[in-house]
Amino acid sequence: MLKLKKTAIILTGVLALTAVAPLAPLAASAAPTQQSAEQANKEVKQLSVDTETLNAITDIEKFIKLDGDHYVLDPAAKEVVSERVFNNYSKAVESVNDQLKNGILQTKNGELVANPNHEEIGTNMYGSWHWWGYALTLSDYETKTQINAIENTRDTSAFVFSILAAIPGLQGTIVPATILTTGVSVVLDRLKDHDNGRGVTINFHPGYFEVTSN
Repeated sequence: MLKLKKTAIILTGVLALTAVAPLAPLAASAAPTQQSAEQANKEVKQLSVDTETLNAITDIEKFIKLDGDHYVLDPAAKEVVSERVFNNYSKAVESVNDQLKNGILQTKNGELVANPNHEEIGTNMYGSWHWWGYALTLSDYETKTQINAIENTRDTSAFVFSILAAIPGLQGTIVPATILTTGVSVVLDRLKDHDNGRGVTINFHPGYFEVTSN
């Protein structure tokens, strides 16, 4: 019997899927401290956001359900979102299921959480754009949409699904585990504290993330 999965949120954008290199220990959570100027100019890029997909989380989150040891997206969601948005979330659900299968994520008491015993997670799960991780800028409206979703569900998994749906380039990366490890209260507080009417920028590093005001 399907269990309704109330999920939380945050983030968006549409990028091509990035190749995932062999994994490295999570202990290497400190980002590299040195890099060449040429490398920085070449690799540091700002993630773009698919606003429609990002903001659709408030409509679609109730259709993402935990079925045993994996998630499913109820086809009934097609009645409330466009086919394109539905397909984006379908791929996000597939990505989460892959990380569940690989032991990076797990479910506990019906909730999606990071597996604390999984050690093979490192910077090379971030793809090829940043030497230190990813940067994502959200507008004031997008930030408040994510805050509302998290407050309604009191969970960060919706935040994860919306990010992966809106930014396919983050599928297969450490970002979901980073969000889930942080916890709903911290995520919510950081978004609220730094949104001064102009939105926020979220910087994802190996093992943690920072939020700054725009």
